[in-house]
Amino acid sequence: MNADGGFRLSVFAINELLGKQQYITEEAIREGFDFAKAKQEKEIEESDFTTNEEKEVEKKRRELFLKLLEEQVKLYLKSQHRLL
Repeated sequence: MNADGGFRLSVFAINELLGKQQYITEEAIREGFDFAKAKQEKEIEESDFTTNEEKEVEKKRRELFLKLLEEQVKLYLKSQHRLL
């Protein structure tokens, strides 16, 4: 897990909420979402209340959601000319 990528994406998101217009690299976005995916996978694996099959389904569901969100973030930032 790359905590730095997660941190950079979190700071960017907070600044966006505060109305600050910033630039971010595509690499930073990818690393941030990779961190989020790894963190969620770990949480699912550590869950004692689900079967292995349920864990796999949940992992795939969350991975798809994050992948779609990542693509939407990139599209939005590209349209704003703020993706480096």
